[in-house]
Amino acid sequence: MNEIETALAHAELAARQLTRAEHGAALESLATALRLAPGVPALWTQFAGLMRYFNLRHPVPPPVRELLSRALEHPAVDPGDLVRPISTLALSRSPSPFEEPLLLRLMEDVVIRDPALERLITDTRRRMLDEALPLPVMVAIAHQCFNTEYVFDETPEERESVDRLRHSLGSLHSYASYAAYRPLDDVNLEGTPLASLARRQVLEPREERHLAATIPAMAGAQSRVSAAVQAQYEANPYPRWVRMQQQFTDAPRAGHVRRILVAGCGTGQHAIATAQRFPAASVLAVDLSLASLAYAKRKTAVSNVALGNIDYRQADILGLAGIEERFDLIECSGVLHHLEDPFEGWRILAGLRKPGGLMRIGLYSELGRRGVVRARELIAAEGFAPDAEGIRACRAALRARADDELLGRIVRNEDFYSMSGCRDLLFHVQEHRFSLPQIRAMLERLGLKVLELEFPDSGETLARYQARFPHDPTALDLENWHRLEQEFPDTFARMYQFWVC
Repeated sequence: MNEIETALAHAELAARQLTRAEHGAALESLATALRLAPGVPALWTQFAGLMRYFNLRHPVPPPVRELLSRALEHPAVDPGDLVRPISTLALSRSPSPFEEPLLLRLMEDVVIRDPALERLITDTRRRMLDEALPLPVMVAIAHQCFNTEYVFDETPEERESVDRLRHSLGSLHSYASYAAYRPLDDVNLEGTPLASLARRQVLEPREERHLAATIPAMAGAQSRVSAAVQAQYEANPYPRWVRMQQQFTDAPRAGHVRRILVAGCGTGQHAIATAQRFPAASVLAVDLSLASLAYAKRKTAVSNVALGNIDYRQADILGLAGIEERFDLIECSGVLHHLEDPFEGWRILAGLRKPGGLMRIGLYSELGRRGVVRARELIAAEGFAPDAEGIRACRAALRARADDELLGRIVRNEDFYSMSGCRDLLFHVQEHRFSLPQIRAMLERLGLKVLELEFPDSGETLARYQARFPHDPTALDLENWHRLEQEFPDTFARMYQFWVC
């Protein structure tokens, strides 16, 4: 057995240990695997997934710190998976969490989803208006505030200080303080410790404005609802992301897929991931929002997708019925439920398949969105507007009610921690939710059948189904899944995600 085979055996052992909740032992096994074969991307992906279970305390053993540091830079790792271990590690260094270099690096690339760290960041940001802190800390905080689109609370006194600061910018510390509250204007900070801030806040938005003018239009908004949805995402492209996990393996059924339509591609994560999973295919990615498409096109240019593999176009799904091209695979996840008529959108997309073509569909669950429904009732009662001030006020109101089980889930949701995330989660101009019997009826009307259901966990949901319904080895009976969801209403908390043909 060579080193890679030995490493994979240790990784398999780690996976079995994780299923038994033996987290420490799994980490030791996986650390051994990475020591033997650090060049295998799947091991780094597995390591990051494992670290989501850990609350770390300072000091951590040097080998674990080294693995975290390398994982934070590895393309096979979603840096969001490292938020929990690095956040808890930093907070354990109280009263100086910002002395943790892993936290400073993490803050550049993700939205930190931790209430305690949010309070620490907002308190420290306020101090930055009056005193010069170490520049690496100030830069990291400014990056984090920009990543969240300045969703954090601001006092009237802070706003007055920021307005005064705008007219007295000059030192690096003053630019860093201002960038933690408002995006920098056209300023040249190349060659300074603030170069990364200027690139993120000045150069990249400028590039997106240029790219927006290069994206062809196929079909404009077809209805009043489509126009409202377009306006929302022009103002708040979602999600605004910095880094995503690269896909290093082909997707199931990749062999015959040569042409793919991603309908409602947003800011590009979906289209890029699809192009990586189907490297032999080309992708047409459409969306209503030019701002989202420009963001997607900029991020695609720096991804590992072959040049020309993704073609971005502006289009309303409801306006695609007349196009002549047909596709081997159509992906539409998290989009149909924002249409005025989701079934009509699905019908149009189904008609764009080649014979035998596949579809991958994602739809909101009525039961899974119970917390969102409760939060939207609060928003309506309080009259919170879908603007920066209203979203900040809504977040404060939800935090004050976090002892409510359903509202507490919203406060823990990753979208709660950014402006575009909050607007998409809680203030969307159009949202439909479904039950599995409703989806089954739509499938029957469209003449489609389910091939596979997808789940975000590592097998727990499927195992629960198989234990409850041992006589359905295919696990495709939607009536059974409906019964299971009634018993466990958070089964599809993210959404229903499934393949059909």
